[in-house]
Amino acid sequence: MLAVALLVVPIGCSGGGDDPGEASSQIPFYEVDPDSTTPTDEAIRTAQDALRADPEDPSAQLDLAQAFLQKGRETADPTLYTSAEVLLDMVAEVAPDDVRVLTAQGSLALTRHLFADALDLSDQALEVAPGNETAYGVRVDALNELGRYDEAVEATQAMVDIRPSLASLARVSYARELQGDLDGAILAMGQAITAAAGSGGENVAFAQVQLGNLLLTRGDLVAAGQEYEEALATFPELAAARAGQARLLVAQERFAEAADVLAELVEERPLIEYAVALGDARTAAGDDEEAEDAYALVEGIARLLEANGFEVDLDLALFDAERDPGEGSVAQARRGLEQRPNIIGHDALAWALFTAGQPDEAADEVEAALDTGSRDPQIRYHAAEVAAATDDRAAAEEHLQVVLDTNPRFSAVHVDDVAALADELGLAVPPVPAT
Repeated sequence: MLAVALLVVPIGCSGGGDDPGEASSQIPFYEVDPDSTTPTDEAIRTAQDALRADPEDPSAQLDLAQAFLQKGRETADPTLYTSAEVLLDMVAEVAPDDVRVLTAQGSLALTRHLFADALDLSDQALEVAPGNETAYGVRVDALNELGRYDEAVEATQAMVDIRPSLASLARVSYARELQGDLDGAILAMGQAITAAAGSGGENVAFAQVQLGNLLLTRGDLVAAGQEYEEALATFPELAAARAGQARLLVAQERFAEAADVLAELVEERPLIEYAVALGDARTAAGDDEEAEDAYALVEGIARLLEANGFEVDLDLALFDAERDPGEGSVAQARRGLEQRPNIIGHDALAWALFTAGQPDEAADEVEAALDTGSRDPQIRYHAAEVAAATDDRAAAEEHLQVVLDTNPRFSAVHVDDVAALADELGLAVPPVPAT
């Protein structure tokens, strides 16, 4: 329930004026599949029924906004986030300091990659409700995305101290992953899933996908595949789980099969990362024409996201560095780094500089990208290529060995590049894992 201050606001104080018909017209209703019985769709139906009866019911407005945020996670439909924003603005007019409103606004800001805004909203929420677990979750995520890792660890510990839950333990896992502790990250994510045993839902399934991704990075393909299957059993058709299965197929060099999975996924869930992965898988499978069709989707998806309030510069930075290297891609990466000044942002700028023929400048960004000790194979591969180009053979060997020890087939389009660099450095590429 909302705070009492919100619930006792008289009808007519929220947006929409005194005319109930006018107020109703401002509510962004959503057409739910009449045959769907998912918890999210049921929540949307319930809230919309309440708002049809009373369009100015702030509690129902907030319930619908939160349901839209969840539905957006499940469908990747960016217009749902715009609808959620409309509703949250209505509720914030009468309850600007309600912790549920502030945390919902913070979650929306995180989704749109507005990380500084998310951090500010989490701070406001914690002022109103010290010890609120959801507010701490927003704070941890915002701090990580802003590259303020020490503060993120402190906030994560505070969150765990409040309650060792799915939300808090999953963030412990990410903290360990950032530090290169894959075993510790896998352990914590397993504990997070156990903490939510019996609850089911998209959030649990997403944690199972994250566990699968960690196992894949560690090179345990069988266990990774099992986690993706478990995630789909928990929440059928979860996009992230199907994307994980595609990554698993790429790790086995089954590129055409990966492309088939991704083609269906992009049709249903238009995300930049899925369209790029589809293009990469089709390129690796030798289907260049279809690959170009997939890559052509990226700009359209980006524009749709931008129209709904998303920052996409960093999402496009690596794509541009690979497809259209040069000063334009470097500028794109610099803008992305301003939005997301963390190791991901530094890695994107490093690669943009490298592909633009500036390896010495890239080396500085590589150092920043490796600041936490991450063993992410993409970051380490980029670091190896930059080190080799700047005649630092020892560093190149060190970074590429991490790639070879984790997942050397992390990218469909870089499988041959990894093998070529390994041959140049005298390192052995492990064989393709058995299917």
